[in-house]
Parts: sequence; structure tokens; C-alpha cells
Amino acid sequence: MNCKQRFMAAMRGEPVDRVPVTFYAHQPNAKAHIEWVQRTGMDGMAIEPEGYYGIAGHWDAPLQTLDDLKKVRPFTKKDKYISGQVDRARKVADAIGADHAILSMGFTPFSMIKHTLGGETRIMELYREDPKAFCGVMDVFEETVFNLLDAMKESGTLDAFFVSFQNAELWRFTPEEYTDLLMPYDKRLLAKCNENYDDVIVHLCSWGNEPNNIFLWQDYDYKVVNWGVYQEIDLSLAQGRKFFKPGTTVMGGFDRLEHGILYTGTTEEIKEHTKQLIRETGKDALILSADCSVEPWLPDASVRAVIEACEEYED
Repeated sequence: MNCKQRFMAAMRGEPVDRVPVTFYAHQPNAKAHIEWVQRTGMDGMAIEPEGYYGIAGHWDAPLQTLDDLKKVRPFTKKDKYISGQVDRARKVADAIGADHAILSMGFTPFSMIKHTLGGETRIMELYREDPKAFCGVMDVFEETVFNLLDAMKESGTLDAFFVSFQNAELWRFTPEEYTDLLMPYDKRLLAKCNENYDDVIVHLCSWGNEPNNIFLWQDYDYKVVNWGVYQEIDLSLAQGRKFFKPGTTVMGGFDRLEHGILYTGTTEEIKEHTKQLIRETGKDALILSADCSVEPWLPDASVRAVIEACEEYED
């Protein structure tokens, strides 16, 4: 199996010769993504939308008040906000897509607005100010996300899509509020991803390193789930086998933070941790990764140690 075949087989729960490995980071451009894969030999590459998390810098007007946001109109595939992301994915795919699985990340309308505003508190102030008007803004951002998904599909550059769900932290909304406000947007976005791609990874993000009401996402229409095993309460990779739907491919296992073993462990310690994850979780329907974005300066040797451990592992 080459890297792409291995990664796609694991996403679909099919047999693999070894467990595939991928990590993702806030790389600044296509060149950095390409070089990272080439140096480490990772099986898949999820392209981070650095510079595109929100629309700040892509909209020629202030974006801090609800009135500001109400003036925003959806971006189309002709706009740099979308065409720039498609071009980045195309460059990565052209360079390494024959041998490695290529994915691109997408975010919910609420997350896009949050990143546009640049903080956790301002978005809550604007939502509480006028929930109905705020939902109207989310509708516009949702159209932009859908246009991005369609443009990516038309480009034919991706093997799969990586969609991030955030904002279910214990402090932010009650479960009832989240269900009423954000869950409809989540489910429409996931349905669009599934419509455009046969293979989709759902990332349940512990943004801010805080636990979520993760049960809110338990019954979504997913095949592969990546979550913060070090942030969520009592939900290791092995426990995720029972928590999520039967047949789900689980992805993760490593702490992305600087105190984690990827940064502090020796080669042998990283290898033993890797093998223990496989022993606990099972080799099939497993992708080893981090619980969120790792630091761009993560040592290449740490990534290679994980891959080597997967190659050495024996049932």
C-alpha cells in the first residue's frame, strides 16, 4: 500500500498493512505543507486554512459590530477568499497527491465569525445582543462555506474533507442552546460535506483546551471522528470505540500541547506510546494523529518515530 491507499482504507474501515499517521499544523502556505509531508512521510495531509479562518483581511470594511457583520455578503469562487484556498490545495495535491491523501479543512459559520472577530468574548456579546440578527449573519457565512465546498469539489484536488465543529464548551452554551442555535448549522454543513465527498473527517475541537458537551455531537452523520482525548472527560481512543457509532474510524491519540510526549519524549518513548495506543484501540479503523493542530516546530523525528512504531507493531 502507498500512503494514500493506506489512509483512505483506514477512513473506510478497510484492512491496512499498518496504521496510518497524519498530523496537522498552522503552516503558512502550500510549500510548508508539502515540505513537511516530504520530510516526515506522513500518510495524509489536512491543509490548514491559514489566513482564511475568518474573513478579516478579505472584506474591505470594519468587522467588529453586528451592523458591520450584517453588511457582509457571501463570497463566491471568484473571490480570493475561496480561490486562494482552492489554489493552495491544488499546489499541495500537484506536488504530493499521487502518493499521499490530501484533505482541506472547513469551519462552521459560528467559528468563522469568531475567528473574524478575533476572540472568544466578542462573539458572545454580539449573539446576546440580537440572536435573530446574529443568525441572519450566520446564514450569509454558511453560504460562503457551501460555495467553498463546491469550488473544492469542482477543482478535483481533494481526496477527502476535514470539517471542524467547535463552540460546545461547557461554559459557552447550555446543551439546549447549542441544540437550538448551532446544531442545525452543524448538520447542514456535514450533509453538504457528505454530499460532496465520500470520505469526511469530523473534528470535534477542544478549542481553548477545554472540554465540550461532546455528547451533542455523538449522533452526527460521520465515518471518521477526531477529538481531544486529553481535553474531553474520560474519552480515550479506546473508549471512543463505544461512545461513537459502531464502525466509526477513530483518529487521534496524541496531545498536541508542548508538554505532550511528541515534544518531550525520546524516540523510544514515542514509539512505546504509539504501540500502546494501537494495543488499546485496535489496528483497524484507526488513524494516529493529534487531538488538534500541533506546533509547526514539532520535531520531524517525533512524527517519524510514530510512523516507525506503526511499521514495527505486531499483533
